[in-house]
Amino acid sequence: MPSIKEIKRRIKSVKNTSQITKAMEVVSATKMRKSQGFAINSRAFAVASLEMLGNLLDHTSHLPQLLQPRDVKKSALLAVTSDKGLAGAFNANVLKIAGLWLNSKAHSGKKYSLITVGRKAKEYFERRGVEIQRSFSGFGDFFTLGETLPIAETVVDGYLLGAFDELDVVYTNFRTTLKQETTLKKILPVTKEGIEEAVKGILPEYGKYSLLGDSQQSTANRYNYEYKFEPSAEEVLKTLVPQLIRMHVHHIILESNASEHSARMVAMKNATDAARDLMEELTLTYNKNRQAGITRELSEITAGSSL
Repeated sequence: MPSIKEIKRRIKSVKNTSQITKAMEVVSATKMRKSQGFAINSRAFAVASLEMLGNLLDHTSHLPQLLQPRDVKKSALLAVTSDKGLAGAFNANVLKIAGLWLNSKAHSGKKYSLITVGRKAKEYFERRGVEIQRSFSGFGDFFTLGETLPIAETVVDGYLLGAFDELDVVYTNFRTTLKQETTLKKILPVTKEGIEEAVKGILPEYGKYSLLGDSQQSTANRYNYEYKFEPSAEEVLKTLVPQLIRMHVHHIILESNASEHSARMVAMKNATDAARDLMEELTLTYNKNRQAGITRELSEITAGSSL
């Protein structure tokens, strides 16, 4: 049985830990609200842009290279994690799906390349000897489109230059504060089905932007007219499609960032609650040991006085 002194030391240690986790919970909650605002505020533009691209595909036969499927000789995966830990299963879920994707390609004998976002993904795959084509990290808690542009350029240029023939991305999609979904989807080459799936994933379940889902039914009517391009359809789409891909990649990083802060807030709250429960158990044990010690001393005194 541990001594009273040791129990007091453990209670103090757990109390200090709970103060740290509580502070981290508050900080994560503040960051989550701000990053959630960034992600949600960009959703309306993301949905409109992806719908516009989908309707362009319906009204023109002039497809740029990013929209043209080809024989898949080499695949690529963009794995999006965080730079920091202490976020529960946030990174583990992404890395698990990424590992399954890589194993499936290796077992089938297909060539593949890996692009990572976040130090956790880079360190994880380096420890396992997986070759990383390029890695990105150090974005901070909040970032702009210009900061995620190198990721999008790597993706777009890699496809245009033939470094890979298709690109999948695995990341965590923010649904609600308590619900984030680890998602694996294809973003290159761009297809109409992929656009519809992306729009569906972007729309939140609750809030004012969830009303955009009701308007999807009337999308065909809104865009049911012939497009005319100046100077030409090829030139317009050649500029427009890469920009929409850049926007889509940026929104994926935003969603992952909001999910990270939310997951860390929940993890720190669980840690704080667990520390509080442990303190109660240790305090009960301390009181029992202390009472037992007092009873033993009284017994010794009583026994000594009776002699």
